[in-house]
Amino acid sequence: MFRGIVIDSATFEELQNVIISVKHSERRTISSLRGEFTLQANNVDTLLFALLGYHSVELPLYFEEDILLIRMSEQIRILDEITIRATRLYPNEIVNRTKESPKMMSALEGVFAPFDYFWSLEREKRKLARIIEDNNKTQTYLQVINDPIVKTIMMKAYDVTELVYYETVAAFNQQQKFIAYASDPEEIMEALHDFFKKNSK
Repeated sequence: MFRGIVIDSATFEELQNVIISVKHSERRTISSLRGEFTLQANNVDTLLFALLGYHSVELPLYFEEDILLIRMSEQIRILDEITIRATRLYPNEIVNRTKESPKMMSALEGVFAPFDYFWSLEREKRKLARIIEDNNKTQTYLQVINDPIVKTIMMKAYDVTELVYYETVAAFNQQQKFIAYASDPEEIMEALHDFFKKNSK
């Protein structure tokens, strides 16, 4: 049995209604509102992930890990430009959007109920809690990286199109994973500028 969460590779937002199937079989499921899924599969199987507007992902299960974190990249299509005028403050206030982890048995409780502590459901709760904790640590990063003003600044500074911007941000997320846990917006912007300098043509 494999479980996991599907997220957007650029924004780290959970993706719902992703179709997850086992290649060359009829086994399939869809991700929940929080991007979570459960599917019966074997270590020799290959999982397929499909969602309208995103590149499909094919994942061979060559490992024992049964909690997966799948990143899907968006298929960007640039539409005709429109102008929206609004008044806003910058920089934006960092809003607390942390999520609550599932209630799980503590190690102390496990001393008095060892069989329950090592029960598969409790193990899964602990793994999911670690994933949620990691997502909560990235809230400042997500708000900075998703700010349209940041996108405008980077596109003008490095003379790149919107498509190239999103591709570069996706590569930044893959290669600079440590910065996703930064709590200082200035540190995130500095790392983003350095990455664009090195990777923009």
